Amino acid sequence: MMIVTSNLAVHSHKKWMIIIPVLLFSIIFGMRYGVGIDYYAYLDIFKYGNNSYYGDFEPAFMFIISLSHYFNIGSFGYFFILAFIQILFLYLSFIKHRFVLPFLPVVLIFTGIAMTGFMNSIRQTIAFCIFVFSIHYISNKKLISYCALIVLSSLFHRSALILFPLYFLWYNKDQWFSNINKQVVLVLISFITANIISLQQIVEYFDLLIEWLGYSRYLDNHGDKMYNESSIGLGYIMILFIYLLIITNSKKMKLMFADKTFNIMYDLFIIGVLCEFLFHSSQMMMRITYYFNGFKIILMTYALFYFYKQRFSNGICFARFVVVSLIFILFFIRIILFSETNTVQYVFSFQKEWHSIKDAQHTNMIRILKAN
Repeated sequence: MMIVTSNLAVHSHKKWMIIIPVLLFSIIFGMRYGVGIDYYAYLDIFKYGNNSYYGDFEPAFMFIISLSHYFNIGSFGYFFILAFIQILFLYLSFIKHRFVLPFLPVVLIFTGIAMTGFMNSIRQTIAFCIFVFSIHYISNKKLISYCALIVLSSLFHRSALILFPLYFLWYNKDQWFSNINKQVVLVLISFITANIISLQQIVEYFDLLIEWLGYSRYLDNHGDKMYNESSIGLGYIMILFIYLLIITNSKKMKLMFADKTFNIMYDLFIIGVLCEFLFHSSQMMMRITYYFNGFKIILMTYALFYFYKQRFSNGICFARFVVVSLIFILFFIRIILFSETNTVQYVFSFQKEWHSIKDAQHTNMIRILKAN
């Protein structure tokens, strides 16, 4: 439905229509139960938050909790408001290129980002979505507006304060990554060396910064182990393939979208790709660098639109579109196949008979995280 309503919003002359897919996402998000490894933590904070929590969490987040209790809208209203802020800023980020919006829910749903990302680290995802929208003010050289949005995002997750200096990196610079060959080499190097670098030795130097940014709580909630014994398998190879396709077609995409905002988002995407591969074995580092690797959502959306528009240009373009479509379908199939053994399986809050199953899935996932 989000895909359909996003398409209707794009082809409608009424700009307010964009609110329909935003509301749909928010309602689905608000009515979930046990979806996402962090769901129970956010639910407990909502139910049992006390004075100590008010000192630990950011003011905007705590304000939403207080507001939800004041108007007695329950956990549905609480999760609805959080989701609404998330997806609204993300949709508004495409304000200059509204025509690509139907492909945004495709990326969110088929890659599982909606379930594993947006329904997990909610506070930071809100901060990220506000940051994505703020990129428009970097390209338009509106420092006060940019700073105001970063302050707003920091009211949901204090780590957003590190984003202030980014404004000056593109103040007199249209783009940093223009040489495709160099980008490909950088990505391949990060991909190959991902299992060689010892993250533990690197992270130990940043203990104080990590605590200040608010990630120490995340470690406390998931045991002492912050590194996964993960290996780069078929899934990561497919992701690498998608990234390389985006990079090798980046010049043509930049010509199509012809906008400094897009160029900045592309630069942040490249930084995010490098971080994603280098830190893929560390859940904590992936969260710290989310402000960069989250831009894969944006660039995949633009890329899908580009591949779709070019699909009939020649045989190679058609084959490219088919292969990319198949990869996204495989991503979605994988999510469905493994949904019963993790927290991704969607259950409505009113489906009481499923709650015990979701509770068991969550307990099992926590046990796995602590054992790894």
